[in-house]
Formats: sequence, structure tokens, C-alpha cells
Amino acid sequence: MWDVSSTWVNLLAATNHWFETAVVLNSNSDPSTAATVFGQTVLFDVSAEYRAFVEEQPSVGGCLSAELNVRMLKPSVTIPRMAKVRPWVRVTDGTTYSEWVPQGAFFIDTREVTQNDDGLDVLNLHAYDPMLKTEADYPSTSHSWPYSDINVVREIASTIGVGVDARTVDLMTSNYQIGLPAGYSMRETLGNIAAMYAGNFICNYDGDLLLVPINSIPPETNYLVDQVGNAITFGGDRILV
Repeated sequence: MWDVSSTWVNLLAATNHWFETAVVLNSNSDPSTAATVFGQTVLFDVSAEYRAFVEEQPSVGGCLSAELNVRMLKPSVTIPRMAKVRPWVRVTDGTTYSEWVPQGAFFIDTREVTQNDDGLDVLNLHAYDPMLKTEADYPSTSHSWPYSDINVVREIASTIGVGVDARTVDLMTSNYQIGLPAGYSMRETLGNIAAMYAGNFICNYDGDLLLVPINSIPPETNYLVDQVGNAITFGGDRILV
């Protein structure tokens, strides 16, 4: 959950409002201060998909990667391989603007340049969040085993260059002792820990590891909504969570 301002809430409650989207390159700064920002004038479509379960049916023990697709005018700047991209949204009525709110942290996997009907070069980006980095083998460590569950999660987070969401720390109080995960990937290890807590791991909007117990998922919707219940969209598409 990202805390939003009263301006955000009040604008959403008004009849005449809309969302603006921006994509920031290789920075954690929001679009108002980041060096490289792609805004409304060059973006055709930005869509992010988050999943709550590995399969369509409820399940536990998963480590779920979110995906991002961006269609934009081909920029003059060079976008590096595996560059970090962060989508942001804000709400406005054309006069008042809310703060920018992050919608994830992703790393570019593939890119393709096509032409639209007007003959303009269009850059198509497909990206994944940091969870994909957990596919690697569990790293060599110097500490003794068994190791507490939360410390294993912290070690994996450090290895892939992210943090651990504070809500995960609050949830993981059982202090399960984890044996040396020899021959297992970091993703398999995280999945086993998630199963112990009847949940799944995802990355939050800052890219940090977040444990989501199955009983904490709201039953009324699969879509990302704001604090007053309106669906948040990218390019007109509702965002699955």
C-alpha cells in the first residue's frame, strides 16, 4: 500500500478527473526530479500486470513476477540493456495535480522498433520486476545453517539488489529455521518460505520483496484500485493484481 495525499483522494472523489502516466529511466526519483522521463506526449500505452497466484486458482508457495509493456515514440536517447524503468501515475482535473505515485520497478527484457500508421518509429519495451533475478542458484554464504526464515529472505533480497518490505518483517514472526538450500534456486527457497506462511512472494511498488498471505487478498476484486475504490489504469487497461 502506498500512502497518498488528501489531494489525490479529493481529486478522485471529484467527477472530472483523469490519470497521467510517466515512465522514468534508471532512477528511483519521481518524474518531477528524475533526469530521464518519458511523459504523456511520447507514450502511446503503458500496461502493467500483477498476479496474486501462479495459476488461476488460489495457491501458496509462489514467487510471482510482474510484467510491464511500454509503447512509445522511439526516443533520441539510448536506453541501455537491462535498464531500469519505473512507471508512475498521478491524478489531475487539469488545474490541480496530485503527487506522483510509483507503480513498480522493472528491468527491460526485450525491445522492438516498429512503425505506426503515420510512419513514426515506435519503441516497444517488455520488462519484468526484480523477482526474475531469483531464478539464480542460492548464493554461497559464510554463516552457519540452519538460518532463520527472515534472514534468508534478507539474504536473497540483498543478492538481487532490493529491500524487504516492512510488512514482510512484521508477518514473519515464526522464526522457522531453514536448512542450507544447496541445489535450490533463490526463487525455490523463497517459495518454500512463502508456503510456510500460506502465502506468496511478490515485489512491491518499490521493487522490494513482499510476502502476501492468501487470507489477506481482498475477495471483491482482482484489480488494482485506489483508496476510494476506483480502478487504476495504464493506457486504459485495468491492472491485474
